[in-house]
Amino acid sequence: MFFFLSKLIWFFIQPLGVLLLVLLAAAAGFLFRSRRLARRLARRLAIAATIGFTAICLLPVGDLLMLPLENRFQKPDRLPATLDGIIVLGGAEENRMSGARGEPSLNNTAERLFAALDLARRYPDTPVVFSGGLGDPWNGIPPQSDIFRDAMMMAGLPEQRMILEGQARNTDETVWLLKQLVQPQAGQHWVVVTSAYHMPRSMGLFAKAGWKVVPWPVDYYGLPPQLLPRSNLVEQMAVLNIALHEWVGLLAYWATDRIDTLFPGP
Repeated sequence: MFFFLSKLIWFFIQPLGVLLLVLLAAAAGFLFRSRRLARRLARRLAIAATIGFTAICLLPVGDLLMLPLENRFQKPDRLPATLDGIIVLGGAEENRMSGARGEPSLNNTAERLFAALDLARRYPDTPVVFSGGLGDPWNGIPPQSDIFRDAMMMAGLPEQRMILEGQARNTDETVWLLKQLVQPQAGQHWVVVTSAYHMPRSMGLFAKAGWKVVPWPVDYYGLPPQLLPRSNLVEQMAVLNIALHEWVGLLAYWATDRIDTLFPGP
């Protein structure tokens, strides 16, 4: 239930979702021309939506929200001499497009896979562990684990080096299902590869599960705030959307006792 509610609620509270709701409410108000209060409310909603959207486009709101997430964890100066597993968290795989085209399709978080390949090259005897299932409840075929496997094999990683978990629908399920699958032991060295903005929530979940792991953040989005906005407004909106989604995720996981602190740190 938590999984489906989180997806549904996020659809409406993401920036474009809020803008859509405000515009729909404003349009409905203008339809009631005979009611002065409705027209007044509609005008105010339209003005608020215009001001809010303009601010999002012109101000570095997304970067200000993104940078604390991405700077929370840093790559270690050095890794242990041996690793027991390279864990890659799902999210770079495009279920719907992969199913439609019959070949692995990745999104702009594919740096997770490149980083995993680099670590696999540096540690040739270490298994690459992946978890990701039907992360999109409406477009979840094939599972992310199948897409990951095919993409990594295309890049030259043998299938026998991979340990795949294909049932997890979110990061919380990923950690607990992986722990049951690989049975980590005290004193082992595991490294976790995921996007830098996603690392605080991920590390909080691993800590909650009592599984000590080494963070390996990749795939950065945040830039130092500048006077002028990004030239690509779609990119500006995307950064805000990703950062806000992660902060909402942290709040939801903390409120439901899935992580011990609101903003997990080193």
